Amino acid sequence: MNNFADDEFKPIDETPKPEAKEKKAKIPADPEVNDASPDGRKSFRTPLRVLGGLFVVGTAVSLYWARIPQTFDVNETVREMGVAYGHRELDEPLPLGYRTVATTIHLAQQLLEKPGGYQSNDWSPMTRIPDNMRNWEKGAVVQLRVMVQGLRFELSRSGPNSGELPELNDADARFNYNPRRWILQSTESQFKQGVEFLEQYLERINTSTTQGKFFTIRQDQVINFLERQKMMLGTYATNLQKNIGTLTYDTGVLTENIPEGMEEIASDEAAEKTQEDQDEVTSIFERDDVFYQARGGLYVMYHTMLAMRKDCEKLLNDSQSMGIMNRIINELESACKPMESPIVLNGKEFGAVQNHSLVLAGHVAKAHLAVQELQKQIAGGGSQN
Repeated sequence: MNNFADDEFKPIDETPKPEAKEKKAKIPADPEVNDASPDGRKSFRTPLRVLGGLFVVGTAVSLYWARIPQTFDVNETVREMGVAYGHRELDEPLPLGYRTVATTIHLAQQLLEKPGGYQSNDWSPMTRIPDNMRNWEKGAVVQLRVMVQGLRFELSRSGPNSGELPELNDADARFNYNPRRWILQSTESQFKQGVEFLEQYLERINTSTTQGKFFTIRQDQVINFLERQKMMLGTYATNLQKNIGTLTYDTGVLTENIPEGMEEIASDEAAEKTQEDQDEVTSIFERDDVFYQARGGLYVMYHTMLAMRKDCEKLLNDSQSMGIMNRIINELESACKPMESPIVLNGKEFGAVQNHSLVLAGHVAKAHLAVQELQKQIAGGGSQN
């Protein structure tokens, strides 16, 4: 009997085993295979995440640095400065002119020490891309120059034939330095020297035994000082009018008598005038720049006029013009209110979208008229209040 008859015949399998295939597959045939692996994709994402984090942080810092400073209490700030300089105790009266000069010093220091510092001469993307603060600084610097020149030529002279003070002469030169210079000598260093010269002038006012020797409030001096402010308000109003985006058409051609045969020439002249007006309208890409430049100048003017109201209190009361001064300050205060919109809107006058330049121009125009009225009132030719 065959004992192996019932056994199943199993042919020999000569195909390679799966284990051998797996071992062969583990051997890289090309070094580029590692780049396509999950580990390679992970290493590629790491620098992207770092760049994204830097972008978020940079944007946050940039927006923080671009915040416009809020208005401050002039009386409280000046008294704190008097204590810090060792000039007066907190409850002691201040000499004439101390508030105006100390407020000017504080505004210059604020320009240099606010978050992000002075940014007009910086080259980092965090200060170059959002340019609102740089334009605000431009307007503030121009108005600071006007204020220092007002101190130098009008308010610091005891009489028409008196000479100028060397401290104010040097301060005027420092604040008229190139506002975009960042090296040898930087703008910040020049402005700091200007602040030091103003502090020397403040020391003169504090130590003077004669009231009004270095800061005089005379009728003609105040009128000339207000003339500087009126000219700046006129500049702001003109720039904002161009910024609104609307044209004021010349109707003279419609009302004047045109000689026979000259109708075509008059029509061409009117078209040319309209084109000139169109060219003067501010570009849509520069309207926010003009807006923030005006806001920076008005910010400085508002605080200095607050200080001048107290230093000129006797003159204003004697001429019965304190009410006009209050109107000027109210309009400047309204012009300095914080912006609730993240961008400067330029809608139509009666449209659904706000026109910020139009609103600001309205406050500036009313302040301009009030300054003109104040000059007449101080000179004795205005209406009684």
